[in-house]
Amino acid sequence: MKKQFLILITLLISTITFACSCDIPKPILEFESVDYVFKGKVVSKVYAIDSLNYTVTFEVFKHYKKGEKPKILEFTFTSEGEYTGEFTSCDWHVNKDEKWLVYAYYSNKKLIFSYYCSNSRRIENWNISKNEQRILDYGNSFKLENYIYQFENGFNITKPIANIDSIFKNGKIKNYINPYTRLELFIDKKGNLNFVTAGLNYEFKTDSIYNLKTEFKIKLKKQVTEFEQDAMELIRKMPKWEIKRHIETNLPVSHIRHLIIQFNKEKKEWRYEL
Repeated sequence: MKKQFLILITLLISTITFACSCDIPKPILEFESVDYVFKGKVVSKVYAIDSLNYTVTFEVFKHYKKGEKPKILEFTFTSEGEYTGEFTSCDWHVNKDEKWLVYAYYSNKKLIFSYYCSNSRRIENWNISKNEQRILDYGNSFKLENYIYQFENGFNITKPIANIDSIFKNGKIKNYINPYTRLELFIDKKGNLNFVTAGLNYEFKTDSIYNLKTEFKIKLKKQVTEFEQDAMELIRKMPKWEIKRHIETNLPVSHIRHLIIQFNKEKKEWRYEL
């Protein structure tokens, strides 16, 4: 019986982790996208007459984002499962007297914030890490278009303007020894392919405040194979790519795009994964 109980608990924890897991955006990118970033205390929590939702009132002690700086902000959330009768693995709630760091934004003219998939969170004794505090302090000076993006959320996924399938159909047919590689492409904010390199033959410079890439350089760390050379030759036939843009602001940015490329020896055909 005890073993069955432990198995059940393990499954429940796994379900919760899977259901609510997501990539939390880098603080500066969430800072850029939202309407308010503030530190405040919950001074009231009032349930609706039917108890299906509640409204919390924050007394704001510190606004970080430039613009309007209201002293009081209110948010309405769906009530806890004990009131609604609906329990999910992603339930979270806000209580009176809690202190929070909040990244808030308007959606359908309603001011909201999230807990999962956000940097919003409860903070004990007003403690914020030194790194995040620096980001908050310098956030209004941030220029999104000055950095290079790779895996960050909040941007469109780009494709080449040319027909990639047609280009790969005309790839060289050889008896490659190791017909597999991952290529890294540097594409500027105008959609121009500037560099392409294989494996880890590159390096970045990273900003010390926002932890974002500022410079991309090719640096040969291992010998490029014949297959990799031919793969890069194919990629150079796609000099123009869709422009990568920040979804919230529509600003164009430079970015790193990677492709996995392989050659099927039996079918004698090139394959790729964007």
